[in-house]
Amino acid sequence: MIDYHLHGNFCGHATGELEEYVTSALEKGFDEIGFSAHLPKVIDPDPYHAMLEEDLPRYVDLVLSLQNRYSDRVLIKLGIEADYFEGHEEKTARLLDKYPFDYVLGSVHFLDDWHFTSRVGLPRYETEDPNEVFPRYYMLLKRMISTGLFDIAAHADAIRREHFQPPDTLENEYREVARLLSSNGMSIEVSTAGIRRGAGSIYPDLKLLGACIEAGVTVTLGSDAHRPEEVGLDYDEAFKALRRLGVTGIATYDRRKAVIKTLPVLNES
Repeated sequence: MIDYHLHGNFCGHATGELEEYVTSALEKGFDEIGFSAHLPKVIDPDPYHAMLEEDLPRYVDLVLSLQNRYSDRVLIKLGIEADYFEGHEEKTARLLDKYPFDYVLGSVHFLDDWHFTSRVGLPRYETEDPNEVFPRYYMLLKRMISTGLFDIAAHADAIRREHFQPPDTLENEYREVARLLSSNGMSIEVSTAGIRRGAGSIYPDLKLLGACIEAGVTVTLGSDAHRPEEVGLDYDEAFKALRRLGVTGIATYDRRKAVIKTLPVLNES
C-alpha cells in the first residue's frame, strides 16, 4: 500500500518531523511512501505555504537519509509538490531539475489572487460564482498538465467544496483533462484530503476520475497528510471508489518513471 502525498514541517501549515510520518506509516502497514513537501514558490516566496529555496537541499538530504535508514522496512520515495504558476514554467523547471526526484506532484492552489485552499481564502466561496470559477480553474489545470513539468496531477479539483460544486456542463472539460493527462503520460492522484477539507468526498470528483480511468490514465494514492497521524487517513473511501471504477493497478514512481503495481487489498477490519 502506498501514500505518495506526505508533507511535514518544511512549511508553516504542516507539523511533525518527517521521521514521525515514517513511523506512522510503519504502524499502519504501508510498504511504500513518498514525501512531497511544497516546492519553494517561484513567485511571492512564503514560508507558511511552502519551504524557502534555501531549505530545499536540506529537505532532499533528509529524505535520502530516511531512505537509507529505513530501507529494510519501507520504501521511501523522494517526491515534491510543485505549484503551477503560469508564465513561470522555466524557473519551476530549473528547481525541479536540480534534484533526483522520484515524482513531481503538480498542483493548482491559486486562481488569480485567490488562494482557495487556504483558511484566509474560505470567505471568497461566499461571493464567487461556481459557474464562472470552475471553467477558469479547469483551463488553468489543463495548462499545468500541458507543460510536461509534472508526473502526477494532485487533488485535481481541490477548488470544489460540498456547497461549491461544478455545474453539470463540464463533461467535456473532464474528458479533455483526461486526454491531456494520458497524452502527457501523467497519473491522477486519488486524494482523501477532500473528505476532511470540506469537499464531502475524495478528490477528484468521481465524474472526473471516471473520465480519466476511461481514457487509460494511471492512478496514484495520497492522503495529503500535514500531520503524522493523517498518513493513510480515510483510505477506505479511496479504495471503495477505485473498486467501483474497476481500477486494479496503482502507479508508483522511480526517478520519474511510472511502474504499475497491483492495487492491494485494504484491510478494512
